[in-house]
Amino acid sequence: MKKLILLSYLLFATLCSAQIDFVKQADLLLNANRNNEIQQFEKALQFYEEAFSINANNINTANYLKAALCAAELKKKDQCEKWIMQSITKSKASKEFLEEFSVNNFYQKILASILPKYNTYLTQFYKEIDNPQVYFDIQKLLNRDQFSRRLKDYYLGISEEEQEDAFDGFAKAQASKDTVALKKYKAILFPKLDKVYKDYNSKLGIYTDSLNVVKLIDITKNYGWKKEGWMILWHQRGTYGKKNWVWNYFKPLIDKEIAEGKVSPFFWAAFEDITSIRKTGKSIYGYHPGKVDPETVNMNRRKIGLPELTQQEIENRNNRKDHGRVF
Repeated sequence: MKKLILLSYLLFATLCSAQIDFVKQADLLLNANRNNEIQQFEKALQFYEEAFSINANNINTANYLKAALCAAELKKKDQCEKWIMQSITKSKASKEFLEEFSVNNFYQKILASILPKYNTYLTQFYKEIDNPQVYFDIQKLLNRDQFSRRLKDYYLGISEEEQEDAFDGFAKAQASKDTVALKKYKAILFPKLDKVYKDYNSKLGIYTDSLNVVKLIDITKNYGWKKEGWMILWHQRGTYGKKNWVWNYFKPLIDKEIAEGKVSPFFWAAFEDITSIRKTGKSIYGYHPGKVDPETVNMNRRKIGLPELTQQEIENRNNRKDHGRVF
């Protein structure tokens, strides 16, 4: 009996420590980004490195490159090189993203020495995939997803480069309240379509999302939840919180993985935020872009393990000065 109790305790402790790792990593990343913004590059780099050491596979490309840029600002060649390489080997950073991330001369010089071996580093990324066939099956779904969403751009002759420039320009125009520029970028980002094509495009998107989520269910039944499927599930967010065949399957599945420490305890934060924004105009956690309730946001964040926002960060959110996700 004592052995059983001890075994149960050890299992519980293991699961808790796994969950605590997600919480600690989120806190470290937020502090890294805060220090980066105020140009405290040494401190920021220390926070990034500690966060990466917890779970390298839970880091997005931008954070790897922010760390590389901190190292570049400090003229630390080896660290700059290391984090650029890991952005490829751990998160499959594209050449285009790497080249456009910063104009910092030191960063660009290090990058120039890495790019000739880009395919070698990319091969390492693929070698570390647990189940390549499942990974590529999900990539097919993502390709179909993106193709269906780009049809209007193909139809209107809007290039990816024009759209990316418009995203950046739109944010700047909002901040400066430049109504002329806003109108220009809106025409690219939210083009007007004739009714026939608009209806066709809408039906195609719904049909594609349905096909994709059916296939994702088949994959997870056989192999468990795969993080690459997040975008497929995100495109079902319009019905999040409702009882239907999608959420009746995925909600208990991912809740179980959260309880076991395999998935972040704030996995649902973006889904709950976007649902709240549609209903109330404010997000619950400030995890998704949008205004927040200054009286409750940090209390809500604490409940799921997210680090608290500062009063300035809350004000920035509510004054539309910070449109990006805050950890």
